[in-house]
Amino acid sequence: MRERTKTNIKANTERRIAVFMVVFGLLFLVILYKLFTIQVVESAKYRVAAKKQYESRISLRPSRGIIFDRKMNALVSNINMYSFAADPNMVDNKDSVAAIFGGIFGKDKSFYLDKLNTRNTSFIWLERRIDPKYEDQVKDINISGVIKLNEPNRVFNYERLSSQLIGFTNIDNIGLSGVELELNDLLSGKDGYVVMQKDGLGKKRPAVEYPRKEPIDGNNVLLTIDMNIQKIVEEELSAGVSVNNSLGGKVVVMNVKTGEILAMNCISLDGSSQDKIAEITDLYEPGSTFKIVTGAAALEENLMTKFDVINTYGGEYMNIKDSHKFSSLTFQQVIEQSSNIGTIQVANRLGRERFYKYARDFGYGITTGIDLPGEMKGRLKRPVEFSPVTLNYMAIGYEVLVTALQMTNAYACVANDGMMMKPFIIKKILAPDGTLIKEFKPSEVRNVISKNTAKTLTELFVGVVERGTGKDAKIDNIKIAGKTGTSQKIVEGKYSKSKYTSSFIGYFPAEDPQIVVAVIIDAPGAGEYYGGKVSAPIFKKIAERIINLTGLHEYSAPENEANYVMAGNNLQNDLLDPNNINLVNFDITDAVKFLKENEIPYEIEGAKKNALVNSQQFVKDENGNNIMRLTTSAGVNEIELQKDNPAKMPDLKGMSLRKCIFTLSTMGFDYKVTGTGKVTGQMPDPGETLIKNQTVIINCDNPENQ
Repeated sequence: MRERTKTNIKANTERRIAVFMVVFGLLFLVILYKLFTIQVVESAKYRVAAKKQYESRISLRPSRGIIFDRKMNALVSNINMYSFAADPNMVDNKDSVAAIFGGIFGKDKSFYLDKLNTRNTSFIWLERRIDPKYEDQVKDINISGVIKLNEPNRVFNYERLSSQLIGFTNIDNIGLSGVELELNDLLSGKDGYVVMQKDGLGKKRPAVEYPRKEPIDGNNVLLTIDMNIQKIVEEELSAGVSVNNSLGGKVVVMNVKTGEILAMNCISLDGSSQDKIAEITDLYEPGSTFKIVTGAAALEENLMTKFDVINTYGGEYMNIKDSHKFSSLTFQQVIEQSSNIGTIQVANRLGRERFYKYARDFGYGITTGIDLPGEMKGRLKRPVEFSPVTLNYMAIGYEVLVTALQMTNAYACVANDGMMMKPFIIKKILAPDGTLIKEFKPSEVRNVISKNTAKTLTELFVGVVERGTGKDAKIDNIKIAGKTGTSQKIVEGKYSKSKYTSSFIGYFPAEDPQIVVAVIIDAPGAGEYYGGKVSAPIFKKIAERIINLTGLHEYSAPENEANYVMAGNNLQNDLLDPNNINLVNFDITDAVKFLKENEIPYEIEGAKKNALVNSQQFVKDENGNNIMRLTTSAGVNEIELQKDNPAKMPDLKGMSLRKCIFTLSTMGFDYKVTGTGKVTGQMPDPGETLIKNQTVIINCDNPENQ
């Protein structure tokens, strides 16, 4: 019995041992599997997790590249400022650290405690770019888990000169606007870092296996800007905006030979242009400065010479008026006196297709490609989008939207003998040690007009300053070529009668142009609003100071150059070739007035009132002298105009639009015109009785047939 009991006890013990061994073996296998998973399968994951428990990486900021003007003056550079960061996991006594910083910077301790208690992070900023007045108090700070960094801070060296153009950076030195944004990757450099680590005793020390990596400073940039010219522009534009009580203004100065931007500035008193370069982003209707398109195209297409006579209808035509009213002007005078009526007549001879071609070639409706962010292309209607009056209004600078830079570049093209250059502002990219990385060269875009056309147009623009609307831009001893512009602003969807955009664009010296300056003033409110009275004087002050600065006065006009003078509102007789005069389709009264003003003898064959000139020719008088014989058409005189009798609708088909309008105006009837060129349809039909206050509808073909 006892023997059997011992046997049972031994068997139970062996079973327990066996079970224990099995359980232990299974546990061992689980542990072995887990160790294999951690150390082999997921080793990288756990290695990173382990490091996070005792390791902290602090970024070291590079110095942003310096921006120089064309003469290596540092416009914007950097100064080092103290910043303090911390790893909340490595700060032992957070309350003490918060108290120290709160005492120095005058902030509540809780402000820093909230930062230091931030979870799931190994990096927080305590203070960034502290005021230099605190430097003595913080220079000896050496707290476990807190690191002091020298952070470069952007600073303008000449009282924010050209700051709008250069642009701005945020607190992390990332470009937000201007050149800073355009070249951010080149200027910003590359961050470095330093790694902090806790050892087995909990002490912080630099990690031996991760050496400190120094930041790589950004590249430097050399601009085309001339600091001295930029200063002139900013001072004179500010003064001009103030004296004219305007809402703001823009100025662009460019080298006509290369396309280099020498200065750009914008003032907007409503603050709308603080974070953008308005000279390339803001759109406006240019007014008469846009007449450069019609003038250049007419000369290039041989439609006009300087002395061709244009009927300007006493300064009123199809609801468009001239500020200076003349019955007729030469093409030269149309440009000099900025005649809207004369320009419209020339534009209609060009036609919409040719007008659009030249406008496009001058760069309207497309970007210039300048190396700055945010450039707008403007708005240039295609011929298929033209309404019946679009060509008329575009010819005088309405129904088109442009930027200040587009306008400047168009005039620079004429000044450069018809060759358009691509505007640019980045001249060189330099490594931090000064080594040249890349240099940008002048780039030709296209030849817009011939050299002869450009020279002739320059002569006309000289006349604008010498005798015309731009006389307030005239400078002694140097020839200025330029054009004035005045356009009504759209306010609440309508053209305002009190808000204008006033501009003057000119280049000099006219004999060998070097520099073009565009001045655009927004809503002058001091009484004057014409571009010739508002913007031309600002141009003059800028140009005079540039000339004195650069020595361009050496390009003064030769003494033997022909001196143009005005006789009344016309050129001297020796400049007017009677053989080039074309008075056909002129009102006989206007034609006679023109001939008398220019002392050209004449005789009339036909009606002398209410008639149009049908033909002209030179004949000999009884003394053998040349006189101009004008033959008038009697069609208009045949119309019954008696007040007591009802008027009959004449047959207008086949008439030129000019003659048609004259006929209806003579009869005293209002009219609406669709299209331009010769009349192809009418309402009422010929022979119908016209009633009082009736409006006649006129349909015309395209302007190429005029």
